[in-house]
Amino acid sequence: MVAPLHRLARLVAPALLTSTLLAACGGGALLVLGFIGSAGGDWVQDDRQDLDGLQIRSTCGPTGDSECRINIQPVGGQDVFASSFALTYTSNLPDGSCSAGGNGSADGRRLELSGCFNGEYVNINQAVSDNGTVRMFFNFTPPLNQGIWVELQNEQRRFAFSDNSTGCELGTPNVPVAVNIVSADIRNPAGPFETTIQSFTLQGAAAWSGRFIGVSGMRLTRGNDVLELERRQGSATC
Repeated sequence: MVAPLHRLARLVAPALLTSTLLAACGGGALLVLGFIGSAGGDWVQDDRQDLDGLQIRSTCGPTGDSECRINIQPVGGQDVFASSFALTYTSNLPDGSCSAGGNGSADGRRLELSGCFNGEYVNINQAVSDNGTVRMFFNFTPPLNQGIWVELQNEQRRFAFSDNSTGCELGTPNVPVAVNIVSADIRNPAGPFETTIQSFTLQGAAAWSGRFIGVSGMRLTRGNDVLELERRQGSATC
């Protein structure tokens, strides 16, 4: 079923806007928060795009009553620093709509599976086909504890994490950070259908909140203030 154009616009536009060019504080240089796509598990199809939420399509498999899924795997595993990478996939979708398996690629927001799907990531948990007829969802939460997260605007603030709930802003001394991530739960009729950052709290300060921009970016807000962090190569201990 083709999703109404106004509905697709609501789905795609907010995610695209969060990766627009931003002016760096004081410098005037234009910076961009890059998007790294998620992979490494089962993506399921939405059966009723005309309704809010997700109604998983369950007309696939040998007997025609299984969840329709495409299992996507990055070649060599998920690289949280690479915006372009090769993929393989398997699918239980009926012949004619998707091959049983094949190769593909992710490049920024582009997700292409040869003989199966060509479209765009809306966020790390959702992708929509170019023609708007297929919408797929995936339970995924990025790991925070790989690399160092750098403030994009002026690249002065740096953060490291030991897991997905504790870390610090690196400095002299380090300042503890507590993070509360709400993970996507696409099989729950009430969702949530996107993994978000409910709170990002530096010790002694008011909390930020926000969302992931791909696997290795996050955009946090606190009132009118914006903090954008990008994962970079490196390591540190809090």
